[in-house]
Amino acid sequence: MHEYSAFITIAFDIASSIMSLDIVEKRDFMTPIEILHKIVDTEESARSLYDEAVAIREGFEKYVQDHVDVIRKEHFERADQVIAAFEVEEKKRADDTIVQLDEKLAKDMAAAKDRYVNAKDEAVQKIFKLAVDFDA
Repeated sequence: MHEYSAFITIAFDIASSIMSLDIVEKRDFMTPIEILHKIVDTEESARSLYDEAVAIREGFEKYVQDHVDVIRKEHFERADQVIAAFEVEEKKRADDTIVQLDEKLAKDMAAAKDRYVNAKDEAVQKIFKLAVDFDA
C-alpha cells in the first residue's frame, strides 16, 4: 500500500501543478463545465492514442505476416531446389546401378553360354560314347 500512496501523492502533485498553471492563466478556479470539457478532451485524446496504437499494431502484424510469408516461400523454393537436385542425383545413381547390373548380367550370360558350349560338346561326346559303347 505504501508504494501506491507515494505514487498517488506524486500524481496528485503533478495534476495540481498543471491545473494551477491553467488557473493562474485564466482565473482562480475552473468551472464544472471547464472541468468536464477537459475530461472529455482528455478522453478523446486517449481514444485517439488508442486507435493509433491499434492501427500500429495491425500494421506491425501485417508486416510480420508478410515477412513470414516471404520467408516461408523462400524456404519452400530452397526445399524444391534441394529435392530437384536430389532427384537428379538419385536418377544418375540409379542409372549407374542399372549399367553395372547390365554389365554383370552380360558377363554372367557370357559365362553361362561358355559353360553351355563346353558342356554341350562334352555331353554330346558322352552320349555318343555311350551309344557307341552300347552297340559294341
